[in-house]
Amino acid sequence: MVIARLQTVSMPLKLGYSVLGRISLRALVVSFDGILGTRNREDEDLAFYCLSQALKKGTADIVHMRNIDVGSDRYAAAVASTSLLMRSCGQPASHRWVADIPASYDEFLDNRSPKTRKKLRWHDRALKKSFKNNLQLRRFSRPKELSELCRDMQKIASSSYQGGLGVGFSGSPIEMALIRLGLDKGWHRTWILYLKDQPVAFWTGFAYRNTFYVNTPGFDPEFAKDSVGRFTMLRMIEDLCREPEITRLDFGQGEAEYKAAFGRNIRLEREILLTAARPLPFFLMMTHSLFSVVNNQARGLASKSLWVRNLKTLWRRSKASPEKSQSDSGT
Repeated sequence: MVIARLQTVSMPLKLGYSVLGRISLRALVVSFDGILGTRNREDEDLAFYCLSQALKKGTADIVHMRNIDVGSDRYAAAVASTSLLMRSCGQPASHRWVADIPASYDEFLDNRSPKTRKKLRWHDRALKKSFKNNLQLRRFSRPKELSELCRDMQKIASSSYQGGLGVGFSGSPIEMALIRLGLDKGWHRTWILYLKDQPVAFWTGFAYRNTFYVNTPGFDPEFAKDSVGRFTMLRMIEDLCREPEITRLDFGQGEAEYKAAFGRNIRLEREILLTAARPLPFFLMMTHSLFSVVNNQARGLASKSLWVRNLKTLWRRSKASPEKSQSDSGT
């Protein structure tokens, strides 16, 4: 069974963090792990044959799948289902990171080096000493807390660089509906740190079976020097250690430093975009592929250059809270 939805997607044409334009396509978006019941490569091939028929019939312009294990039969079947020109090129592969959740927080720390344990405890003590009674951490998990939870997440996300890039919490109707469903079902958890009654950092996600899946976190860059994001993350882990049914924390994709520091890499994943053999979808997909290839090359060069990495950090900061940036500069 293939679980997917039809929707019009707006795909950005980006150079670095700058969006130069967007293309709109009718997409058949396959849900995460949305191909169910396949037992072997033949079953995967059959699933992609059915998806390709939707493109041939004009039901959709593209098939869009995310987070596909590049070493899996599914990825091989997707690549084999169409020609090179009929799929997007240049999609970067990204590591997926998970952390084991033991029975206690002390045991979690024991898996870190002595130097790391000392540093983490020092940062915790420094933050508590700096703010004393003005520090509060709240865990949201009840349906009646939805309004307050989303309001405070929005305040933090609007000032973070993730919000400036359009990848953080935005309070959109679908985000609100998913959180509401998660709270009703007992799946959703969010931890928010308050300093002087001001929300400054959050970690959020869903528990399903034995795994807690993290969504995009956020923190106020004004408090970056206080490591408020890491403090909140560690309190989340401390809480999860008290839930015996949770044995794994899924950090998701990406190359963020905290993922490598606290998780382990389990596989490489890549986005898959298959296009219909019609002039307009083909042209738009080729344009998207060109931008992806250019960004990939630039990303590879940037990873080897210290000054480019520093520039990337400044660029991210410029995306965080334009109002604060203007205030800090005196404009």
